[in-house]
Amino acid sequence: MLAEELSKHEIIAFDTEFIRETTFYPIVEIIQVATSDESWLVDAQIFKKGFRPGPTGGFDSGIQPLLDIFQNKKILKVVHAAQGDEECLFSSFGILATPIVDTAVVASLCGMGDGIGLGKLLKQVLNVEIKKGHARTNWSVRPLPEQLLEYAHADVEHLVKLGTTLLADADRLGRKQWALELSAKWEERSLYDTDLASLAEKLARGGRLDKRGYAALVELVKWREGRVRQLNMPRRWVADDAVLVDLANVRPKDLAHLSAFRGLNKGELKNSGEAILEAIERSNQIEGLTISRMPRPEIPTAEESQVLDLLKCYVGILADQHKIAAKHLMTTAQLLPLLRGQIDTPEDIVRAGILSEESARLIGNELIALLKGKRAFTVYRGPTAQIRIVEI
Repeated sequence: MLAEELSKHEIIAFDTEFIRETTFYPIVEIIQVATSDESWLVDAQIFKKGFRPGPTGGFDSGIQPLLDIFQNKKILKVVHAAQGDEECLFSSFGILATPIVDTAVVASLCGMGDGIGLGKLLKQVLNVEIKKGHARTNWSVRPLPEQLLEYAHADVEHLVKLGTTLLADADRLGRKQWALELSAKWEERSLYDTDLASLAEKLARGGRLDKRGYAALVELVKWREGRVRQLNMPRRWVADDAVLVDLANVRPKDLAHLSAFRGLNKGELKNSGEAILEAIERSNQIEGLTISRMPRPEIPTAEESQVLDLLKCYVGILADQHKIAAKHLMTTAQLLPLLRGQIDTPEDIVRAGILSEESARLIGNELIALLKGKRAFTVYRGPTAQIRIVEI
């Protein structure tokens, strides 16, 4: 039994193959799992008895032992670029794999680039080459051709070794726990549960809606969400965001008015016209809805902008020196608060919420030295031009 074999290991790997181009939910077709020396393919179609799209999709209980493995806290799961696979598990089974380590995340903490692909990473770390190029494969076709079965195995059969090798590299750099913490963010259910109130508020901020228009937008967003889940199709196929905002602004009162509205196709108008009008009518009963004010972003002066460009360049150089993706050290949004803040120590940077403890430990002193005029940039014009940092 597969689950029984997997339960004997402290670390396994998994991947999923799914289709989504024409659906609202990513629907799992193949689940690949592997240990350090063996890999398996699970045909999810076998378990789709009475399946309905969504987190309570009704897969046959025969797949439950594998889902239990994915949720077993004692088994570390290795996955590459975990967000899509976690969303697939959540939308198909209502679960998330935990604990996980994302090899793309660990690689970015070890200086191998941000968003590196699995094929390139396997070649760089293990000198293993795998064939790619099946991103748009229809994984629902049965039987799958032999070359696709080989491709599916290749995606996981080296993942355990890749994960352990990268974690060892991260450990040597003092970043293993950091890697596990960043990977764990993909285990948060809030990433995969649609917050309709937040979605409506986000759309409203760019739509110049009054209170009544915002109330209508809230109800229209709820209508669309129910419709796309019912039909299992992308939101834009029912009504894109701009159409909802326009409907909320105009608020048609009857089918004749609605039928003259640009942006709704005739089929959806026929099927959902009354439901749309009812959603708008319900909004008239809502009181007290307000759009929360977003803090306006701080705008740098012309002089500050020049300094920010210099700081961004400096962080990039430090990222190269420390062999880490720059995004883990500092984001562009953090540069201006650093420039304007009263910063004397790395601890000050952390207390101000500008940097994490990990990034402050790596570059805090160097940033302060630059801000205090103790670092300078020089251009080295050798065989390869370089910017070098020197102490003053």
